[in-house]
Amino acid sequence: MMRYQQGFLKIVIAFFFVVTVSACSSGGTKKNSESFILPESGVIHEKIRINKDSSLSYALYLPSSLKPSSPALRYPVILAFDPHSSGLLPVKLYKDLAEKYGIIMLGSNNSKNGLSEEKVLNIISRLFDEVHENYPIDSNRIYLMGFSGGSRIASLTAMLHPEVKAVIGCGAGFPQGSQPPLYKFDYFGLVGLADFNMNEMMQLDGMLNLLKMRHFITTFTGPHAWPPLENMEDAFQWITLNAMKDGKILKDEVLVSKIMQGFVQRIQKQKTENRMIEAVQSCKEAIAFADGLAEVTSFEKELQAILQLPEFKKQTLYRDNILKKEQNEQQLLMDALFSKDEAWWKARINKMSGVSMKDKNPEDTLMNSRLKAFLSLFCYSNVNAAMTQHNQEMSGKLVKIYQLADPTNPEAWYLGAVIRMQANDSLEGIRLLKTAVSTGFTDRTRTLNQPEFKSLKNSPAFFDILQKMK
Repeated sequence: MMRYQQGFLKIVIAFFFVVTVSACSSGGTKKNSESFILPESGVIHEKIRINKDSSLSYALYLPSSLKPSSPALRYPVILAFDPHSSGLLPVKLYKDLAEKYGIIMLGSNNSKNGLSEEKVLNIISRLFDEVHENYPIDSNRIYLMGFSGGSRIASLTAMLHPEVKAVIGCGAGFPQGSQPPLYKFDYFGLVGLADFNMNEMMQLDGMLNLLKMRHFITTFTGPHAWPPLENMEDAFQWITLNAMKDGKILKDEVLVSKIMQGFVQRIQKQKTENRMIEAVQSCKEAIAFADGLAEVTSFEKELQAILQLPEFKKQTLYRDNILKKEQNEQQLLMDALFSKDEAWWKARINKMSGVSMKDKNPEDTLMNSRLKAFLSLFCYSNVNAAMTQHNQEMSGKLVKIYQLADPTNPEAWYLGAVIRMQANDSLEGIRLLKTAVSTGFTDRTRTLNQPEFKSLKNSPAFFDILQKMK
């Protein structure tokens, strides 16, 4: 869904050579300078400036076992990329997992969708320099994690960088049009059942099979978002167990047994709740996790038994038909965007609402959630394109559809405010900007720098809105 600008492949090729040279010179263990003081462990650091470029920063969590007094210990590291440059978000979400599994975690505060080639290159190479030179990392266990556009950055980086051992990709797969990776890496994918990129992630599974890359792709109940903690733990367990299989760390019998017992309980719960597709997924996941570390016969037998159940076949057939229908519905929505009026869109979106979907099969509800999310992103892209072309009439029409499709998204109301200000309708512009703030818009700097709002600098109403932004 999210396409990378042309030339991004060149960035990563250049980045490959830059970071390889840097890594060779540092060896992954060399300290940058005596002036660098290891941050306090066991607490979240919201903003640490990168030593070689103070304009860049990252959020950080160091496991509490990491102490300056134990310089010989080496820790795995995860570099996380958020599509909106919120490095703190994944670190806050998953710091308990970083603590539990003894992993250093950094989240880029600068990497985001839409950056220029030069900025992307600089951010990634500087982050790699930072972890190699300043932290006691295990160079055999360097991992990347990303959500949405950040997931694509993580994957493309790993494709061309042999140091990266695994990628945890959330809500998006590989970059559109990317070539087969020069270097193989492990891949763990997570996608919400209500995520508009679910089909893409499921198709990625087939490609990774052809490439013979060790991987697993799983789903969780949720939209296009960073996965919940309990689902992300599967990814942390996956990279930890693979390190045991590869001889990078000693096998932990207690941990392996605990993880497998967790799968037994999960599968039983899913069967009891008649969620057969998820039970099959959990069986396959358990087999992939345990292979080479524990016996898998019981999970293989359970898997075969569920596959033969009429209820599983019924649920699978229904989901397959829903996914085919969803593709057709996406095309219909794209075709209608420029041809249907507001009344048609109100009726159409109402059909996809929770009220209209009452008593429907859960698969229908999930499909409609994905379609609304797809429509939101499609509208966002086209509203921006119309604004760039200074097509006021078209941008005004499209932003109304955007607001209908995604009424809790502050961006829809913010863009609406900008468009009304372009039409010299300051009253409506103020109203829409208030709505943007009430739905969560907080970017005061962006608002102050927005050319369309310059005429409001002496407006008390505008001042009140700014005061509500954090």
